[in-house]
Amino acid sequence: MEYPKVLDNDEALHPELTWRDFNMHNMHIQHDKMLYLKDVIDVMDAHRFVDDFCNLPDVTYIWDLIQSPGGSGVEAVACVADEVNGVLELVTEGDDDDTGELVQQCECWRLDNCYPLYAELRFKLDDALNSDFWFGLILGAVGFFVGPPNDYVVFKKDDDNNNLDFANATNTVGNDTDTGIDLVDDTWYRIAFHWDGDGTIRWWVIQDGDFPQTILATGTVTTHIVQDEELTIGFGVQAGEAAAKTLSVDYLKIAQKRVIE
Repeated sequence: MEYPKVLDNDEALHPELTWRDFNMHNMHIQHDKMLYLKDVIDVMDAHRFVDDFCNLPDVTYIWDLIQSPGGSGVEAVACVADEVNGVLELVTEGDDDDTGELVQQCECWRLDNCYPLYAELRFKLDDALNSDFWFGLILGAVGFFVGPPNDYVVFKKDDDNNNLDFANATNTVGNDTDTGIDLVDDTWYRIAFHWDGDGTIRWWVIQDGDFPQTILATGTVTTHIVQDEELTIGFGVQAGEAAAKTLSVDYLKIAQKRVIE
């Protein structure tokens, strides 16, 4: 297959297909790729956050744990022992609608013009049918299920179906976009979205596997994009029946060209 890899019906590339290319390690890297890497790596030019979950999440410093109303809903928040890469397990308790969500404590991301942003999660659900799930940017450290927030840019999956949606809203008015992807139990997926700094968000669902990555689905949204609020990054799971449900997360990453106000 020719490189870079694209969908048959869409010429849009996943941005990481460029710099994950082995040729990026070449000593004679060209100028434009170096500038791209500078935005990703250099703290002067990029605001970024990555959690590879090799330790128990620090809910006193980085993450807030949001649970079902009343303060319960999570059986365990733990890093899986002896699992390669470091994997977080967020496990609900055994009642219907028990929830567990982790949100970054600071609202430190904003979809400003001229300042692109990229976010990605690798995850799996033990029960892709009887659970709810979300990942993305939301307003306030109140959670997506417990809130819900008025402003958000998220992937989400509702109870009683396997379908993954991409949703965004500002002041409660927004879009729900069907990605066309039906999640499978205990199957890893990578999901990502990119704000281009010029009015468009593109999202991707990426088949898990080694390079080159296969784009399962992609699309864009250009309306109801919240730009007047600082947002926080997070994810969560909710039981869709009276049984414990597990969300596993390998990593979360988010990076943005440093905003100059």
